[in-house]
Amino acid sequence: MSRRSAVSKHNATADEHQRELVKLIREFSQRHHLHGVFSDFVEICALSISNSVDQPQFQVREKRYLEIVGKYTKDEIDRFARMFAQLVLSFEKRVEEMRVAGAGLTDVLGAAYMMLELGNDRAGQFFTPYELSRLMAKMIIGDGGDAVKAHGFMRLQEPACGAAGMVIAAAESLNDAGFNYQRALHATCIDIDPCCVHMAYVQLSLLHIPAIVVHGNALSAQVWGLWYTPAHILGGWRWKLRARLEATDGDPVATPDGRSEAAEDVVPASQEPVDGDIAIAEAPAATGTSVTDLFEDAVQATPAQRMFDAIDQLSLF
Repeated sequence: MSRRSAVSKHNATADEHQRELVKLIREFSQRHHLHGVFSDFVEICALSISNSVDQPQFQVREKRYLEIVGKYTKDEIDRFARMFAQLVLSFEKRVEEMRVAGAGLTDVLGAAYMMLELGNDRAGQFFTPYELSRLMAKMIIGDGGDAVKAHGFMRLQEPACGAAGMVIAAAESLNDAGFNYQRALHATCIDIDPCCVHMAYVQLSLLHIPAIVVHGNALSAQVWGLWYTPAHILGGWRWKLRARLEATDGDPVATPDGRSEAAEDVVPASQEPVDGDIAIAEAPAATGTSVTDLFEDAVQATPAQRMFDAIDQLSLF
């Protein structure tokens, strides 16, 4: 999408909170490059959300948070807080519109990213227009499919998620079909760009969509970080996914291109869930090898297209 088209679309479809968000971002332009500001903004939002629920990764991510905010003045940090407030208000407004009118969600951060012309053209980076994502979701998901009816939820695997616009569109399609997408959908999202990972994580967290967002390369099967949304951790999705994988042995999962993939070679569960009020974040069991070694071993044991299975074994067992 050209800058002129992005601006025209933004002017026609953005709500008042989206416009204020873009305005606040532009106020940084006198002292900072906007791409750096946007990347720092979505990262500190992601770090703040993650640190509220994911205790095993708290120390490292808190250190990273302090490194980022240390680059900005007090007034600029306050501006970041106002930007996050506008993002939250935009999603609240759109969720309410969806409940009342049956439509309203959109890829807020992806639209702002393209409108500010921050995409990497040389890398072929662009964000799919949300209307096209909605069309694809309608065609692929329809009324929710057999997975929701049989298991209570469906799984969506997105190997190049961007800002998670496709997952948001899938959630809206499930809502249209009469399902509560916060309970009927779990997503595993991968992207090689850390800014996209943070955008996806923030938006899925604000919409309370259970998801694992992976900073990795779906082609080379490399992984550098795992981000669990609050809905995933607080909703006990680790145990739900484990139970489903163990019970079905090859249950198909939805992918954005309409194909099905089966979960195979599932590692037996080493422990049972513990009842309690404390949400326990996902972390691999302690072994003599690193997370990277575990991941590489899992990938070597399966074809490249089974990267999602390897992520399941790291995240769920």
